[in-house]
Amino acid sequence: MPFPAEHPVAALLRERRASGSAPGEREDPHTIALVLEGGGMRGVVSAGMAAALERRDLTRCFDLVVGASAGALNGAAFLAGVSGPCATAYATAFATREFVNPVRLLRGRPALDVAFALRHAAGSLDPERHRRTVESPIPLHCLAVDVETAEPVVFTGMRSVDELWDVLLATSRMPWVGGDPVVIGGRRYLDGGLAAPIPVDTALAVGATHVLVLQTRPHGVPRTTGVPLVDRVIERHLTRLNPGLTALYRDRVASYDRVVQEIGRRSEAPGDAPPYVLGLRPPAGTPVVARLERRPAVLARAAADAERLVDAALDGVSRPRIPR
Repeated sequence: MPFPAEHPVAALLRERRASGSAPGEREDPHTIALVLEGGGMRGVVSAGMAAALERRDLTRCFDLVVGASAGALNGAAFLAGVSGPCATAYATAFATREFVNPVRLLRGRPALDVAFALRHAAGSLDPERHRRTVESPIPLHCLAVDVETAEPVVFTGMRSVDELWDVLLATSRMPWVGGDPVVIGGRRYLDGGLAAPIPVDTALAVGATHVLVLQTRPHGVPRTTGVPLVDRVIERHLTRLNPGLTALYRDRVASYDRVVQEIGRRSEAPGDAPPYVLGLRPPAGTPVVARLERRPAVLARAAADAERLVDAALDGVSRPRIPR
């Protein structure tokens, strides 16, 4: 679906690209946030979308990047300038038993090894990418859920690669499937997607006036509950940690539907004053990528389709008009 030509988010991105605007050198008073949805291996969709933004030299047009779970991992790659290689890695290095292996759960080990993804380096997906993320003038905001309070926590301002890794592991630590909570500063954290799979509110809370949202579920595809047996195992796991986490897990479908509906409403009717929100998502009929998908062909096709979607959307932008 192309961006509406007159939508304020699309118009401002176009104007900044044309003027050469860069962080710290803005001539406009606005704050543009990029929000990325994750969803395990479905994060290949937002990775492909980010790759198209990166290829079009739009990274410098954003003022902050916000994500939870795989969305945060993709956001870190975007700031490092490796969204393209990251999207490719989903269908290659990440589509392996080293990264995704549900059989490990039978041996009491996590099915998803995010540390493997962070360690992986090949070709353009270089080991120095994490340093570039930390040093980027565009801040990365990552959501995780505090185990003791069952409340979302926003991490930003990571000063070292070690700090960045800890935060990325915390924001993507899927309950049970991903292993034990990640400890940072003496507190335990789980996947930020439990509380905010599409953290638009986080971007608005830190001052974004314009928000571009990269969504990974196609139009018309609601979030659903999982396999009943797996859900029961995860709920027992969460209840042992904190019953409040179980409530978050049970509310995840309704919570997701609420935020998707709000993104859709704001996208279609942006209004006359900020904040403005524009969501971009695959069209109806697009196959849904499973959370633990490992088929390279499925992942490669999803990344390529997502990249083409952004290209078509940006090509549809014309006659920018930016409300002041």
